[in-house]
Amino acid sequence: MPLLDQARISELVVGGGAQNWALIGIAFGVDHCALLGDVVLRLNTAQAPGLHSWVLHGADVSVSSIDGVVTKHEIGETHRTASAHSDFDLGVTGVDHVVINTPDLMRTSDALTAATGAPLKRVRDAGNSVQQGFHRLASVVVEIVSAPTMPQGDASLWGFVLNVKDIYAVANHVGPDVLTIPKPAVQAGKLIATFRSSVGLGVPVALMGQIEN
Repeated sequence: MPLLDQARISELVVGGGAQNWALIGIAFGVDHCALLGDVVLRLNTAQAPGLHSWVLHGADVSVSSIDGVVTKHEIGETHRTASAHSDFDLGVTGVDHVVINTPDLMRTSDALTAATGAPLKRVRDAGNSVQQGFHRLASVVVEIVSAPTMPQGDASLWGFVLNVKDIYAVANHVGPDVLTIPKPAVQAGKLIATFRSSVGLGVPVALMGQIEN
């Protein structure tokens, strides 16, 4: 088993085109990568829109699937450069958390721990029989969500939340037709807002920022 606190998320791989991401201030370079803090967002235009896989560093390299989540591995350290310039700077400081959907929370949680060494920190009852389990891979929280309405089968990557410098500035720039109005998050002192599905990212993406005093 990998050592505790060694594993981290190196990349998140999404499909689709780059145009809609550029509309929200995420621009991909010639290598099809955008830097989100210490995590790379990689665009694979050959795949349909969606969050398809991730690349881990410091996890068990023999694991290619974590309860159905396609997993690749970064060996050694990779030099990361700034993302391509876009007309609008989203002001991302990092990935706050990545969400995995599963019909069996403990099955997926155990598989994640076995592959990464990251223990289940806690389980939260979110109401309506929805449960959330939380692991931490370095700077990023992995939120595993389970509900009776989820189809049986494998777990799957669902979406992610980004920390930004100024959530009010982003909301004012893109407007309420693109981003929901920021509201208090579960985390104390934080606001959260979600990009609307009509933007066409193909991936649920939310922003989190500090409440202004």
